[in-house]
Amino acid sequence: MPNALRLRFSPDTDGTGELLAEIHSNGYAGSGSAWFGEAELVELAKKLAVAFPLPADSRLGIRGGFWSKSGGGIEQEHVGLTFYPVGSLGRVGCRVVLSTPVHEHDRPDGQSSLAVELLTTYERLGAFARSLELLVTGGVDEAALEAEGS
Repeated sequence: MPNALRLRFSPDTDGTGELLAEIHSNGYAGSGSAWFGEAELVELAKKLAVAFPLPADSRLGIRGGFWSKSGGGIEQEHVGLTFYPVGSLGRVGCRVVLSTPVHEHDRPDGQSSLAVELLTTYERLGAFARSLELLVTGGVDEAALEAEGS
């Protein structure tokens, strides 16, 4: 399988949906899911579509999983995608973090997780951004970000 990030989206009726992520990068592979607001995903897609160059000081991305009930931030990150520039030759990094959920009666050591970097290009990032927006709005079934040279 080629090195790529593949996303699918299963919408609910309340403006949210489950984002399913699958990554293959340099011999590592994993999958996971988390719930996101449709507006949050569309906003990320729009920012990525026009982000040239990507800001070096503030990375673009999303994180989903189990949030603190007290509002103190995320307690368990199940899907994390972060986009940032790599070097000065127009390369882009996408840091992908995927973890299985740990519920109240689960053993914390039973959690599986994966963190990898997928190197790509601005051209591929732009295509991914357009397909991500269409994924959320119902225009395509999958948004894929292919690695550089794939």
